Amino acid sequence: MSFLPKPKIAQLILAAGSSSRMGEPKQVLPWHNTTLIGHAIQKALLVQETAIYVVLGAHYDTIYKEICHFPVTILRNTKWQSGMGSTIRSGVMAIQQDKLPYDGILISLVDQPLLDTIHFNSLITKFSEESSAIIATDLGSGIGVPAIIPSKYFYELSQLQADFGARYLIKKHIDNINTVDAIGKGVDIDTIAQYTAMVKSNFSS
Repeated sequence: MSFLPKPKIAQLILAAGSSSRMGEPKQVLPWHNTTLIGHAIQKALLVQETAIYVVLGAHYDTIYKEICHFPVTILRNTKWQSGMGSTIRSGVMAIQQDKLPYDGILISLVDQPLLDTIHFNSLITKFSEESSAIIATDLGSGIGVPAIIPSKYFYELSQLQADFGARYLIKKHIDNINTVDAIGKGVDIDTIAQYTAMVKSNFSS
């Protein structure tokens, strides 16, 4: 029985937004015994042999204090107001400056707390089977992140325009996409009402 070599993955956690619809930084809202961003990092740390980069922007000082004890690389996107594309671009360029031979970059968000390490490992397993394809998440409402972008697309990631995120790249290369199902778990938290409802449904006795 032959085993596929485990690909070298850098996980890029995007956490630079201002949470304008929340009225406060969603990254530091309580979740379990930590915060949303702490929870995202804890899940990422459980994925073995994966380097973790976290991109901050708005509320940098507040969020940095919450996560500086984690063994991750914390990056600062000073142009976060430009949009998601600038955050991805700044993260990818920092990863490339490390000059490590990554096979792919796993892009994830802090506001999808129901997605677990099992899902990340499923993405990596599928990527190890076909490392030339983008491995994205089927959210039910569409295909998006978390997604592993193979190295042949790193240049395109580094050239993303300010208002274009990973979904733009996924849509552009839709003929080279494999997906992992996360229907029901890939819900984003964008408002206080959504956060309150999710906390109630996941932590009620």
